[in-house]
This record gives sequence, C-alpha cells and structure tokens, in this order.
Amino acid sequence: MSITQILLGSTAAILLAALILSYSAMKEGEAEDGRRHSAKELMQDNERLQAEIVRLRTGHGFTGAGTELEMPKSMSTGKLLELEEQNELLKEQIETEKKKREQAEAETLVMTERQSGKLNKERRRAKLISIATLMAQVKEVAEEGGIHVIVLDVKMREQVRVGSELAIRRGTGIIGRLTVSTIDDDGNCFADPLPGSFPGGNIDIKVGDELIVPPL
Repeated sequence: MSITQILLGSTAAILLAALILSYSAMKEGEAEDGRRHSAKELMQDNERLQAEIVRLRTGHGFTGAGTELEMPKSMSTGKLLELEEQNELLKEQIETEKKKREQAEAETLVMTERQSGKLNKERRRAKLISIATLMAQVKEVAEEGGIHVIVLDVKMREQVRVGSELAIRRGTGIIGRLTVSTIDDDGNCFADPLPGSFPGGNIDIKVGDELIVPPL
C-alpha cells in the first residue's frame, strides 16, 4: 500500500470520527433543547396550578400568575421527573380544594335558605298579628301581692266569653296571653294572665294593650 493510500485512509477515518462526534453533539443538543422546552412547560403548568389553588382558597387570583418565565439553561431528567410529580400533587390538591369549596357553598346555600324561610315565617306571623281583629283592650290593671286584676274593654262581645283565651298584642308582636275569668251582669269583663305565656316569666300588661285571638 502506498503512502498516498495510507494518508487518504487516515483522512477518511478522521472525517468519519468527526462526523460521528458532530452527530452525537447535535443529538445531545436536541435532547437538551427538548429538556429545556419540557422544563419551561412544566414550570408554567406549576405556576398555573399554584395560582388555581390560591384562587380556590381565597377567591382571588394569584398576583404572580401570567408572568413570563425565564427559559432554564439546563435541566436534568431527574429534575423534570420531580417537577412532573410536584404538578401531579398540585392537581390532586386542586381537586381536594374544589370539593371543599363546593361543600362550603352547599352548606352556605342551605343555611341561607333556612334563614330566608325563618324570616319569611316570622314576617307572615307578624302580618297575621297586625291584621288580626281587635277583640278587646286592656282598660285597667291592678296588682296586689302578686295577684293581677285586669279589666277589659270588650269590642267583640259575641266572641269574648268566660274561658276565652286571648293574646296580648303590642305592635306586631305577642307579649303574653290571658283568659277571661268573669263577665258580670253589668257587662264588666275581668281576665287573669297566664304566667307561663310571658317571655322571661315577668307578667307585663299595660293599659291600652290590644287583645286578639291567638294566631296559629
């Protein structure tokens, strides 16, 4: 073999080795670019997930969300796997927060509906009390030794009889009850308070209080 052939063969081998090295470097560069691209996507996903958790917990957006992330210079495969695992945990956390939020909203709705129903019931009762027909009015009140003597000014005599139970109306509320005890020959009507019907236990009857048929 001539020297020329030997030189040509050596040159070809060197070129082949350079080509292989160049190809390997190119592949390594492509892999590194792929890791960098995946890293940026994972980081963006990570920021979005964290922002969603903050929004679910507070009802407000995350102030750092939407910022431009700097492309990482390099990132190992292990770091990429770590980011992926972290994002999966964040997704699970988001699902948990959503369930908590939905449960809290459902409980709040039930409480609101109950409160609204209670208010409506109270309003209906107050309306019934305010429009109830006036049966009688307290004309005189006397008290001695814990015994109350109440004289009534009867407005609806055909409906007020001995034994009738009447509610004491003050404004749109009922502050107690009494029973008609006596109606004398002169038409004077006397009543006794029902102690257990007064809030707080104290008998509170004033001249001018109105008496109506107790509302249901």
